[in-house]
Amino acid sequence: MSHLSAVLFVLVAGTAWAASGTAAQHFYTQSDHIPIELTQVRLFLSSAMFFLLAWWTGSLRHGVRFVRRSPWILVQLAIFGTLGIMFVQYSYFEGIAAGDAAATTVITYTSPAMMILYLALRHRRLPTGVEAGTVIVAVAGVFLLVTGGDVGRLSVPVACIVWSIVSAIAFVFAMIYPLRLLRHFDRFFLLAVCMLIGGISLLPVTRAIADVGTFFTPETWLDLLVIIGLGTVVAFFAFNVGLRWLSPEETAITATIEPVASVIFAWLIFDTHFVTMQIVGIVLVITAILTPNLLRKWGHI
Repeated sequence: MSHLSAVLFVLVAGTAWAASGTAAQHFYTQSDHIPIELTQVRLFLSSAMFFLLAWWTGSLRHGVRFVRRSPWILVQLAIFGTLGIMFVQYSYFEGIAAGDAAATTVITYTSPAMMILYLALRHRRLPTGVEAGTVIVAVAGVFLLVTGGDVGRLSVPVACIVWSIVSAIAFVFAMIYPLRLLRHFDRFFLLAVCMLIGGISLLPVTRAIADVGTFFTPETWLDLLVIIGLGTVVAFFAFNVGLRWLSPEETAITATIEPVASVIFAWLIFDTHFVTMQIVGIVLVITAILTPNLLRKWGHI
């Protein structure tokens, strides 16, 4: 595969993720279903599709065989499925329901800055100059986005801010925890099993999956097609294809299309307008994502 093709795959993934957030926002305006119900339905249906992909790639048989030999691995899969996969998606959907997809996506993208702080604490060292700058710029960007530059008021609902930050923290966990699991399982098998576990973990709270037909109405079927088909299966598949041919830095840089696309979708579909200082904040968050990866790619750090 050419380098350009790999970049295009990651761009498709980022745009698909942004589209799924926008579709979720529209879904809430057309349906009485709440975020936790949408999360469960998405997890179960996406899990089924990923099991098909795992079977198609041949990783299903290998994964099942490994679980039979080492059943203790189910504990790690359960932890990742609930605290990682499920909670990332649930908190993200709650953020969108409380505010909008654009603000939630941008705030959630402060996760790289959170990752820097976590690694610094874990290794008991001070962040480097670039790392400290990244955190400061990301925090400043979120501050401008949620206040519009006016300290006396919030441009984004408090619940949206809180859920978006929770989603970012959960995303950091979801990026770190499965590293060992990926030594044993293909990504498609891992996502299939953990999404299934995540959906099952919500059964004591909701059994929306039993009434899945009520989700698909003339007003919402396209939203669900985007959320489940495009924003989950197509996005993860395209991202993983691109990841095989790009460096982690190139992948991170290219995936920055997601918050950009989310803001554009909010403007085009919901006629969402951002004041100048909010736009500056969005640019700062994107800069905080891009800068360390660009410097690493160019060999400066």
